[in-house]
Amino acid sequence: MKKILLCLGALLAVSLHAAPPNILLITVDDMSCDSVGVFGCKLPGTTPNMDKLAAQSLRFAHAHVTVGNCMPCRNVLLSGLYSHNNKIEGFYQVKNPGWPHLVDLMKAAGYFTGIRGKVSHSAPYQPYAWDANLDTLPDGTKAHNKDAKSYGLSTTDGIAQAKAAKKPFCLVVNISDPHKPFWSKTRGGGKDVHVPSRIFKPREVPVPGFLFDDAQVRAELALYYSSVRRADDCVAKVLAALDASGAAKNTVVIFMSDHGMPLPFAKTQLYHHSTHTPLMIRWPGVTKPGSTNDALVSNLDFAETFLDIART
Repeated sequence: MKKILLCLGALLAVSLHAAPPNILLITVDDMSCDSVGVFGCKLPGTTPNMDKLAAQSLRFAHAHVTVGNCMPCRNVLLSGLYSHNNKIEGFYQVKNPGWPHLVDLMKAAGYFTGIRGKVSHSAPYQPYAWDANLDTLPDGTKAHNKDAKSYGLSTTDGIAQAKAAKKPFCLVVNISDPHKPFWSKTRGGGKDVHVPSRIFKPREVPVPGFLFDDAQVRAELALYYSSVRRADDCVAKVLAALDASGAAKNTVVIFMSDHGMPLPFAKTQLYHHSTHTPLMIRWPGVTKPGSTNDALVSNLDFAETFLDIART
């Protein structure tokens, strides 16, 4: 499938860059498309920063992933192959996948490659081929996957390393939220210090039609939407770091969720809310701010799209 390429095709033909454009892919984890304000969320205030990005981007109304599960979905994106063809159908790696990984292709195209989060999910083999694993912060500490500030630090570090290497960058920043554990729930049972900028209450959250409207469901949905807001906080830090670097004008920003909310125990399923992803692309001078495309596209299209961008 080449739907994303076709949507951008006419614009690519007139795109002139003094240098190859940088690429920044931002993903969030386990977030339904309709949890984003601009994609029809019924709860006000969930995603102010994602909404701001959408106002600057080309938004895809009908973007879907091929599978509602983290590692298989991400490897479809990074291979351009269905799961049964790329051999990553579960949470495991294969020694010799037999296909070129996107990171190898981008490095061959002259890009500096870096990744933050979901590293083992985003490479089918070891040792990982990324130039930089940005899970380790510049001070040598390991970043916490729920800490919004750390995502900004990782982005700054990746851009700086690319600049030092005198290469355009291809960075993949994988935000953990709103994947469980939701906000206020820690694996060790302790206090969650990574507080969202807004916390939603059970009485105010919308209940999807496929769930029962009762106190327990509302309590969990309130934690989910609070975690969506924390993911939005992370997006804000990543984009602020890009702006501060001075590279934003020559950077293609792609945003999506790997798949939808895991309710009710819906991961691995092909329900509409499991596969629908809030895809947006911001390419200054190429995409029209605030525009919408109604074509059906999927994560199967991403690898070829990245390569086409690299060739502009």
